[in-house]
Amino acid sequence: MIKHIPADQRVLRDWNGLTEAEQRQASRTEILRELTINNSWRAMTRYTRSQILMTPSDHILELINLWYARLLALVKLGQYEMAQAELDQLGVQSIEQPQGDGIRRGCMVPFEMLVLRARLQGYLGDTYEAIDQLYDLIMRSKKVRLYSQNFNDDLLGIKQWQDIAGQLHLMVLNYLVELKDYPAATKHARDLSKKYPLDVNFQSGLGRLYLQLGDLVRAEEVFKEVETMVKSHRSEAEQAHFRLQLTMNQALLAVTQGQWLSAKAAFEEVLAQEPENLAATNNLAVCELYAGQLNEAIPRVEKLMFAYPTSAGTSEPLVFNMATLYELRTEGSFRKKQQVMVEVSKWAGDQFNVAMFKI
Repeated sequence: MIKHIPADQRVLRDWNGLTEAEQRQASRTEILRELTINNSWRAMTRYTRSQILMTPSDHILELINLWYARLLALVKLGQYEMAQAELDQLGVQSIEQPQGDGIRRGCMVPFEMLVLRARLQGYLGDTYEAIDQLYDLIMRSKKVRLYSQNFNDDLLGIKQWQDIAGQLHLMVLNYLVELKDYPAATKHARDLSKKYPLDVNFQSGLGRLYLQLGDLVRAEEVFKEVETMVKSHRSEAEQAHFRLQLTMNQALLAVTQGQWLSAKAAFEEVLAQEPENLAATNNLAVCELYAGQLNEAIPRVEKLMFAYPTSAGTSEPLVFNMATLYELRTEGSFRKKQQVMVEVSKWAGDQFNVAMFKI
């Protein structure tokens, strides 16, 4: 920003100054919410450090929540080594306390912190350790779910833990793809589709994995099964809810088959219902690029970025594609990218990767 944007056009950020919520002495929860919404991660590290030092040592749950917020901010800022060092110092190992009856209950550490600890291993490059820790968390969630069933403990929420386990499985799948261990990734995805046979998201995910692997035949078969499943096992209201996902599946299949016009029509159908759908916009821009329709692609992406500055305007893939389109379309691409950088800086958080501007 300093290198490419004149001083009078830069958005100044006061990392050490008090936020609006701090100035009016709002609650700690409200202040943390404001910092999170604004992606003010540097200010978050400053605030949580001061609060940790001020909090009595016997207020354990308060301290743990503050540490989680601080660690999350460090990860968002890419300070992975520092986050790991502070985690090691904390000695976070378990979310449970042993009880006298032999059943392990009572959350001491937020489950999210253990997930963050596992993902941190991936950021540090130890992907296998990340997978091991995620599997450990999956087993823990199963034990808690079993306890919930046996004791009818509604506070834990059986379905909630099932959803959590599903999300952890998806993280494992992403890591396997990242490792390019495609046989293991495919097996894991198939196991998930069997475990959640009527879950449209998991089934669609399996089809999209096949697309990524270049197995278009199996991808098409899975997408057809998903469509049949929706029509057979879902109410009319649910069918309407999943219709966009089915359209997105067909659009992605058309992209891999090089059917740009068909894919474009499908993505436009999705955007007609969800104008803020970033995946559809990104893919639609790619379709228009390959169809030689840059005059349509650039205004479309610009419109979305300016209409939804806090989401589309701060989406790194969308900004990167915007910069690429400028390079292909106009001789004044550098100036246009500078203008985008100024606009994005108004809304983007501290962690935004400036390499996306391709300057």
